[in-house]
Amino acid sequence: MKNKKITRRHTRNAKVLVAICLVVLVLPACKKYLDASPDKQLTTPNTMQDLRSLLDYNDLMNGNYSCYGAIASDDYYIPYTSYNSLSDVVAKNNYVWGLISETTGEYSDWLLNYKRIFQVNVVLDNFKRVKNNGATPDEMNSIRGEALFYRGLTVFTLSQIYALPYNPSTAMTTPGIPYRLTADINEKIRRSTLEDNYDKITNDLMNAAQLLPSNSTSLLRPDRQAAWAALANVYLVMEQYDKAESCADSCLHLQDDLIDYNTISLAASTPFELFNKEVIWQADLAYNTVLATTRSKIDTTFYQSFDDSDLRKNIYFQKTGNNPAVFKGHYNGKWQGTSVYFAGFATDEVYLIKSECQARLGDVTGAMLTLNKLLANRYSKAGFTPFSTTLQQQALDIILEQRRKELCFRGSLRWMDIRRLNQYENSKITIHREIDGKIYSLRPGDLHFAFLIPQNSVDNSHLEQNQR
Repeated sequence: MKNKKITRRHTRNAKVLVAICLVVLVLPACKKYLDASPDKQLTTPNTMQDLRSLLDYNDLMNGNYSCYGAIASDDYYIPYTSYNSLSDVVAKNNYVWGLISETTGEYSDWLLNYKRIFQVNVVLDNFKRVKNNGATPDEMNSIRGEALFYRGLTVFTLSQIYALPYNPSTAMTTPGIPYRLTADINEKIRRSTLEDNYDKITNDLMNAAQLLPSNSTSLLRPDRQAAWAALANVYLVMEQYDKAESCADSCLHLQDDLIDYNTISLAASTPFELFNKEVIWQADLAYNTVLATTRSKIDTTFYQSFDDSDLRKNIYFQKTGNNPAVFKGHYNGKWQGTSVYFAGFATDEVYLIKSECQARLGDVTGAMLTLNKLLANRYSKAGFTPFSTTLQQQALDIILEQRRKELCFRGSLRWMDIRRLNQYENSKITIHREIDGKIYSLRPGDLHFAFLIPQNSVDNSHLEQNQR
């Protein structure tokens, strides 16, 4: 189990540098970074401590990851009266995948994530230039590793929103998203291919895994196991299951703690503490009114699929009388209320990645052992019977069902899973929404699996818009 300080840091210099980063992103391309600064001493990183301050600005590095995938998932619905009362036009469009009347995404969603990329590129661009200022080699490696981690992970999460799903046979021709490798605002912006995106993502994250410590000083700072968890997700999407299993193993070798749900109060309104022992790295989705528990209701069929002996049924959800169930099982605890969802990495997710990969690679016995190690901590002691099968497809069906149950409302993982599973003929998933008595359906292969890029970015950077 990790022994970490769990503080949030907001240093003055970091705030000044962050503000300048935001200015730069909306200036014309010909405007130089330092030209926007009234005081170069405050806005130019000169020491390793300055670079550390940039990475410790948690609102940017650990928050505001895109919530569009969570909005688009199928684990919940919002009643028509709640949908009709929404004033956020973009959120209403995202809820039905733009099938009614589509507008481009909010500029802030795109901007905040590319602002994070810009900031880590400032760190990487200045890494060899700044003064050492007494930083140890390990501290310097950590700074560079964290910057690479944030860049790779941010591009990966954005690719799940603004690019079509990864398919190994078409990735070389499918448009990806811009992958900024420097903080130079004169760098030409273009959409490379998904294959190029994923090559750079895995390269950044693999380098991060080599540089980061195995136990950082804070759950708000990524460490080596966080990089392995990120890589396991990327390789899972790429269908490179041997690499995904290896990364999951590397992560679990460093951290494999699980919470015994038998020790959690079923009646608690916030069952989990912030920074609980399963958390590998802490991050949050951006807030969105659609996902607020006052509006979002758990899909009835999904809720009823939980056995009574499955402790997650009462720990994850709250149901009063005949009212629809609502979600309460946030790994964010009480942090920022109950509408800002956990988007970091936790050990339960890594167990499920390992189990799925074992099954896909033919190790059905190993897959069931890995899965049951997790589920023994999720069912009541008296009610748990280990899952067992010798059939590969049946094992995958069991694992994927448990993955959906375990990781519901966990960032945008369900949306990622729908996208990747639709690449297989035997696991196609169609999502439905009912609006005022009319059914809207998002079918496998639909171009709406990629959200439209904000028109500001299309116009300002001459980016190719996603097709419809």
